[in-house]
Amino acid sequence: MACEGTFRDTGSVEAFKEMKKTSGLRASLLLAAFVVTGTAMAQAQQATPNPADETLTLDQVVSAARASAPALKLATITLASARAGLVQTQASNGLALAGKADYSHQGSLIGPTPPTSSGAAASAAAAGGGLNGENIQGGLSLSGPSTSVNVTGQHSILEIAPYDQVSALNLSASQTVFDGFPGGRASAAVQQADYTFRAAQVAYDAAVKSALFQVKQAYYTLLVDQKTVLIRQATVTQDQQNLAYYQGLRTAGRATDLDVLQNQVTLQQAQLDFQTSRNTVDSDRKNLSQLVGWPLDKTYAVADSAIPELPSLQLSDALKTAFQNRSELLTFDLNIAAANVNLALQKSQTLPVVSVNGGLGISQDWSAPSANAGSFSVGASIALPILDGGLRNAQVQQAQQQVSSFKVQQDQERQVVTVAVENALFSVQDTRNRLDLATQSVKAGQGQYDLEKARYAVGLVTTLDVLTAFQALTTAQVGLEQAKSNYILALLNLDNAMGL
Repeated sequence: MACEGTFRDTGSVEAFKEMKKTSGLRASLLLAAFVVTGTAMAQAQQATPNPADETLTLDQVVSAARASAPALKLATITLASARAGLVQTQASNGLALAGKADYSHQGSLIGPTPPTSSGAAASAAAAGGGLNGENIQGGLSLSGPSTSVNVTGQHSILEIAPYDQVSALNLSASQTVFDGFPGGRASAAVQQADYTFRAAQVAYDAAVKSALFQVKQAYYTLLVDQKTVLIRQATVTQDQQNLAYYQGLRTAGRATDLDVLQNQVTLQQAQLDFQTSRNTVDSDRKNLSQLVGWPLDKTYAVADSAIPELPSLQLSDALKTAFQNRSELLTFDLNIAAANVNLALQKSQTLPVVSVNGGLGISQDWSAPSANAGSFSVGASIALPILDGGLRNAQVQQAQQQVSSFKVQQDQERQVVTVAVENALFSVQDTRNRLDLATQSVKAGQGQYDLEKARYAVGLVTTLDVLTAFQALTTAQVGLEQAKSNYILALLNLDNAMGL
């Protein structure tokens, strides 16, 4: 990858041999330097930037992130909390079954307890009242926002002789049949909670996509910087050989102190660039580890990956995908639905509430088998708001404005998404073009460097010209790796813009 063909160009050697003006000593030194430096460059290209325990592929890193990324753990906790909130709302607005049991003693405060006939005792018990004496009662109740059913059993032992015993069973129920909201106002709260939970699910899916998007970005950033380290390392190796070569020429009287100084400065610059690139890789690795949930001191390298082909995607198709998948738009759909439920609920507050109720009671006086009794009741009620100072109308207007506000925000978000997708598509094409251009720049830089070496071999250019061409080639090679990374990141950004 780095400086291919550096100081090992057969064309340069042939040109060197053919020039009769070049001395035999200089030709021998140049040829030896070409061979030695070329071998060193090949070895440097195979070196790794840092000792690593393992080399990880993108699929391995993404899989690890799904299992241990802190962002995904937080998203999972948030979703679980939202699910618990939905269950609470459903339970609080549903039916609940409860039981009770109690004991009481009833008597008269003034004067002796008058005798009670069997029929009167049975009638009182059937109506659900207590009797003077010992009363034991138990029952079940089924209750909800619109429904109530109660079943009560009672057994009484009268406190005067002959201590008659009376048993009774009572059933009562009430039901709201109309409150202005389809299915009852309690169902509105459940519907709103359901929309809230579905919005939390959308947020969770978006968090997963965002976390994996960041992991992939960090992966490719580390990859390109790894390659940059290799290039910088190869550059240092070559500059070291160049310096040694020119020091030899100076000893032989074929180079000046200025030639050696120029090579020393170039080597120092290359060493600084190499150290900087190594530090960048360390920082990139820690950033990726933090996103995945690994220890920051974990050592590893990331594997190279093929350059994806340019996608044949039209703007209309990309926008259609984005409108179907972007979490912001999906959330607005749910917010609008929940706001419409709230609007209908507020309108129902201005309507009457109609309910029906009834009761049935039977009893038996065991001291007189023929003394039994029964009672029932049936009724209806209506509650109608008459005067509230305009409160309910104001609440309806506020709910209407909330719906309108969400719709305006949704339209604005669609425009934001449209611009983001357009820019992402342009960026993909632009970075691909720049990648092709960077590839050509490396070829041009390699050719220019080879030419400068050949010209130097016959004394047509100076050492500085060769070093300048070599630096330009190195810059082009680094630029090529960066262009590859930019293209891949542009593809990732396009997927992100489309909500994939």
